[in-house]
Amino acid sequence: MIIVINDVPGMAADPDKIQAFSNILMAFGEGKHVLWMPSKKVLEIIESGEFSGRNLKILHELKDSARLTKSILNEFDFFIDVDFTTRSSTGFVEPNRLVLSYFHFVDSASVQLPIFVAENLSDIDFYILGSKVHLREKKLLSAYDVSFRHIAGGGNTTITSFRYNLLRNELVLCVLDSDKKHPAAGVQTTAARFSKYPLGWGVNYWLHILECTEAENLVPWKVAEAVLSEIPGTVCQKFLQLTPEIRRYVDHKEGLTYSNALDADAQHGAEFWAAHFPAVFEPESWICEPLGARFLEKCIEFMSGITIHKLAEMIDDRDMPYVNLCRMVASWGVGPKRAIR
Repeated sequence: MIIVINDVPGMAADPDKIQAFSNILMAFGEGKHVLWMPSKKVLEIIESGEFSGRNLKILHELKDSARLTKSILNEFDFFIDVDFTTRSSTGFVEPNRLVLSYFHFVDSASVQLPIFVAENLSDIDFYILGSKVHLREKKLLSAYDVSFRHIAGGGNTTITSFRYNLLRNELVLCVLDSDKKHPAAGVQTTAARFSKYPLGWGVNYWLHILECTEAENLVPWKVAEAVLSEIPGTVCQKFLQLTPEIRRYVDHKEGLTYSNALDADAQHGAEFWAAHFPAVFEPESWICEPLGARFLEKCIEFMSGITIHKLAEMIDDRDMPYVNLCRMVASWGVGPKRAIR
């Protein structure tokens, strides 16, 4: 994450402020977070003699990197603005500031890597790969990386993990499948258990439920084509006939027949599938053939096996929902690629 400290009024006389600042400084030095502070303010702290040893070395690095770090603030969806004037956190402030009190950081546990909660560890890997494409697009890949503590588990485990980490004062990013197979359907299973939590920004969290069915629906088109082209038969051909709108609600693992699509229209009282396919379509013909239970894993293996530069070249305008989500993931997990030695 990017942490911004504009000033530290009264720090010398307040042990809690000193502790919070020291914890943030150490996390920056360990490469867990990006830190920016006006170089003039950093110099004042250096000259105060309050810090020595490793902390002093990190302060000098913070001062020297201030101009470059400031230039990247607007390349991400948000940054943490630490308020040293109050013990109460404000929360998210439009357009791009998560305002937290210094008191949040008095416990060193609060400056560890952020928590990423999802239903499967593979989902997290998938989104992190996309977040690195964002770094590449902003020419930041050589100096920065994206890292989290990964928390996964389906069913009740997901909501339990989410609540548990919030109670521990953690900062939590949570991305869930909607499991919707029709635009008129409500969110299903795991996501439905989060109904008490507002979507988007909440207290110490950002919660997102996919507008499509699940992570598989966001696999970049050219990546999917590369993976499916290795399968004999018409699987790839059928997949490439889909439009982005149709693909959004197709169950990639199980596939979708025309008759099942019409049944979904009837169940939800809205013609979505029928509006996209002619009535002469054979009832048992495939709109999308089953891509298999390991489709996402195979795509992740493919994406991991090529460079981020090559992956970026395989992403186009059809993949904007994935691109936009991964920009937020990058904003949560960005940190220096190297610790300060």
